[in-house]
Amino acid sequence: MKDKKKLLKDFEELAAKLGIKIRYEKTNARGGLCRVNENYYIIIDKKASTEYKLNIIAQSLKKFDLSEIHIKPKMRELLEEQE
Repeated sequence: MKDKKKLLKDFEELAAKLGIKIRYEKTNARGGLCRVNENYYIIIDKKASTEYKLNIIAQSLKKFDLSEIHIKPKMRELLEEQE
């Protein structure tokens, strides 16, 4: 579990580096990436499991060009697992 929390922190930092804000909200929605004007947000239910949060963030970040950014092997592995 500790590894997943560290991985989540790494993904949150990557999103911030890309200028994407992650918001943990009380919602019944699945969550995911959205764009308001020129700003990107990833909205996730704050009560979701760490694994679910990781998957939503990874699915969202996969839509961006990450080829020029150094990404840790565990992160890249999770990104490649996403559809």
